[in-house]
Amino acid sequence: MKKILVAVSGGVDSVVLLDFLVEKFCKEKGEAWTQKNLIVAHFEHGIRGEESKRDLKFVEELAAKYGVRFEFKNGNLGENSSEEQARNARYTFLRKIAKRENAIIFTAHHKNDLAETFALNLARGGGWRAVACFDSLDIERPFLRFSKSEILKMAKQRGLDWREDSTNFSQKYTRNRIRKSVKF
Repeated sequence: MKKILVAVSGGVDSVVLLDFLVEKFCKEKGEAWTQKNLIVAHFEHGIRGEESKRDLKFVEELAAKYGVRFEFKNGNLGENSSEEQARNARYTFLRKIAKRENAIIFTAHHKNDLAETFALNLARGGGWRAVACFDSLDIERPFLRFSKSEILKMAKQRGLDWREDSTNFSQKYTRNRIRKSVKF
């Protein structure tokens, strides 16, 4: 079996995913296998200054708590970076580690993300691409069947801590404007 590379931002979605995967693989493969083969990956975009550095520290400590490997990169993209630049840099980082480690990338995308991305792609005139917005064959997205509210409920039930990204509330980003105007 390939290794598991979990993209963890420190937000509630990725924290719940990490918790879920650690529990799943500890039960199925054992703690030693999980500690050797599950890797937490964090891309610090360099967009939010000290806040994103605290997120990096939080994710590093989370990986240590679970006893799994931790990989990170400082992107230094700057606060004027676009969502697309940030996403491209993050996926380049994830794919580089996945190739080196012979790993499968797992992300915490959920129903709301899918709906937002679909709406965003349609608004941009994406055509067929709007429908196939999460079709990367090298990425597993096990939470697509869950809504954001279901993930928040899981986090609270499990007593998990997470970080809130201030840029999620900024109207600077189109995705956030869509998120505010459309209720999922």
